[in-house]
Amino acid sequence: MVGAGGHGKVVADTVLTLGKDDLAGFLDDKAELVGRVIAGVRVIGRMDAWSQHGIERLIFAIGDNHARRKAVQRVTAAGARLTSAIHPRATVSDRASVKDGTAIMAGAVVNAYADVGMNVIINTGAIVEHDCVIGPHAHIAPGSCLAGNVTIGEGAFLGLGSRVLPGLRIGSWSIVGAGAVVTRDVPDGATVAGIPARRLT
Repeated sequence: MVGAGGHGKVVADTVLTLGKDDLAGFLDDKAELVGRVIAGVRVIGRMDAWSQHGIERLIFAIGDNHARRKAVQRVTAAGARLTSAIHPRATVSDRASVKDGTAIMAGAVVNAYADVGMNVIINTGAIVEHDCVIGPHAHIAPGSCLAGNVTIGEGAFLGLGSRVLPGLRIGSWSIVGAGAVVTRDVPDGATVAGIPARRLT
């Protein structure tokens, strides 16, 4: 598992709750963490140490979208494969699609015909309704709700408890502030906040 910070603790809890006994440990580039035990899991080395430990698949547990994308690109270029972590108390439709490297936390809902991209975080209690498309490296924060047919661009971040009305598009690498209600499309790279959400940058 890559990333031994706060989000890493939650993802580790998900993996352990699933009863998986093949979790080799955390990988983290912070040298001071190597050898420590965090959330019951030992930090066994830096990120590039995966091959030395015979690790076949990696789960990413880095909350920051830019850092997570960079890390995924780094290890996949070296031949690593990704796997996902879906909490047993998440509800994911059999008719939804979830790509590798995605973390879906407890209480989250991913409904029928949603398409969740690679290396996405669907955080605690978030709702992704029918026919939504979530681009790679996006993060849907705890308690957020996407109505049906919403498109989330690559690397977008939806803050805590945000709401997006049906059929809208949230642009790539955009930010939606906590508690915002989005009533119109958000351009790539924009930051919006408020009720209704208005552009800040």
